[in-house]
Amino acid sequence: MKGIAVRFWDSPTLLMVLASLFWALNPIVGRAIRDDLSPVTIGFWRWLIAATCILPFAWRHLGADLPAIRRSWRFLGLLGFFGVGVFSFLVYSSLQFTTATNNLLLQSTMPIMTLIMPAVIFRERVASLQFVCAGLSILGAVWIITEGDLFNLHLASLNAGDLLALAAVFLYAAYATSLRRAPQLHHFSLLVVLFAAGIVSLSAPYGLQMLLNGTSDLPLTSIGALVFIGIFPSLVSYALFNRAVALIGSVRAGLFMNLPAVFGVLMAVPLLGERFAHYHLVGSLLIVVSLLLSRKVSK
Repeated sequence: MKGIAVRFWDSPTLLMVLASLFWALNPIVGRAIRDDLSPVTIGFWRWLIAATCILPFAWRHLGADLPAIRRSWRFLGLLGFFGVGVFSFLVYSSLQFTTATNNLLLQSTMPIMTLIMPAVIFRERVASLQFVCAGLSILGAVWIITEGDLFNLHLASLNAGDLLALAAVFLYAAYATSLRRAPQLHHFSLLVVLFAAGIVSLSAPYGLQMLLNGTSDLPLTSIGALVFIGIFPSLVSYALFNRAVALIGSVRAGLFMNLPAVFGVLMAVPLLGERFAHYHLVGSLLIVVSLLLSRKVSK
């Protein structure tokens, strides 16, 4: 049994497939409870539950990692603030206005973003084919956002949820790329620090919301949804993704980020009764072509 666990922990493919499955369920569950919980409430409790679950296992490692954490606290704080807290807020905000299907398909642009993000953040050299891939991926995203009517591309016609979803993808691609510069910490310690920064980023708006609106009783289904989101798409998926990045780097790990869209759309249509339209298909095909071309760059 231990040998199986070790092989799994050392297999980036298995790590990313399982992480993608849980990530695919995140917007589906978030869309289902959007009427019961605000985006900031879901985000705050998501990371608080995740941090509470991992802290007992991380406690003995935090002492040894504390000097490295102190040296890099600004970097780690920004990484968690934007890549954990603000990112999740944008995701759940987008689900107030757009479908889980749109959200998931727009997330499939993430591999291309992680491919070009090193040039944006670290000014690394970018191959010309990368720009072609990025252009195709952006075209696919725009096709979905405009429902296949590119000539009607103006601000008033755009869905705010789709724009928020794209902003979330941009932030997570930046997070994944910057993760390579994280100090050498035990993976439990790294998760605790990142989750804590995410909680801090959402604590002020959550506190203000509580002050203005007070508290209300939640249905058991919403409580169960929060627990699920806090454990699987948060704690488990982030741990698996961080491990995969450590094994194969952010660019190669990012190429798996089209899997949540595949898993998610297959589940969103029957579970939420959403419609998979022709513009979803065309936009998805453009993104898939960009992904296939991007594999030539990453080899």
